[in-house]
Amino acid sequence: MTLTPEPYAPRRIAPLGVWREAGHSIKAYGIHRDAELAGPILTDAVVASVRAAVRDVLSVHRGDPRGHGLGYCIAHVGDEAVWLLVDWWISGGIVCQRMLSAPLAQPDMFTPVTAPALACVWELAVIAHERDAWVRHMLTEQPDAGAYLQAVLPAGRY
Repeated sequence: MTLTPEPYAPRRIAPLGVWREAGHSIKAYGIHRDAELAGPILTDAVVASVRAAVRDVLSVHRGDPRGHGLGYCIAHVGDEAVWLLVDWWISGGIVCQRMLSAPLAQPDMFTPVTAPALACVWELAVIAHERDAWVRHMLTEQPDAGAYLQAVLPAGRY
């Protein structure tokens, strides 16, 4: 039996600022399944739990000699769970990732995802932007971390 995918519907995506966590500067993004949601894309409680989870993931990689101390994270309130992708750059053009999830009813209970997964189509919009920003600002003769951190995907429906 094959599942038929649902038609694509844009979701709301918004930058949440640059977070300084565990020796890294991380561009944070939120995604919400309800594109018409009024108000903040994530509640304060979800933002606090996301930041704690990002800090925990990155603390393991603090001081990695291959690291740049730069990256991004995506917190996505989806249909099945709250997904968290923590991504950081190493060795020039390599992005590393840890994926976590929390139940929708307990968005502060993040656990690592062990299933083979990379990202969904909405998260890939952020990842594509971050790839292009990395190439434009860091893979140059004069890398500019400040310009990379300022290059954020604008809030909108993607």
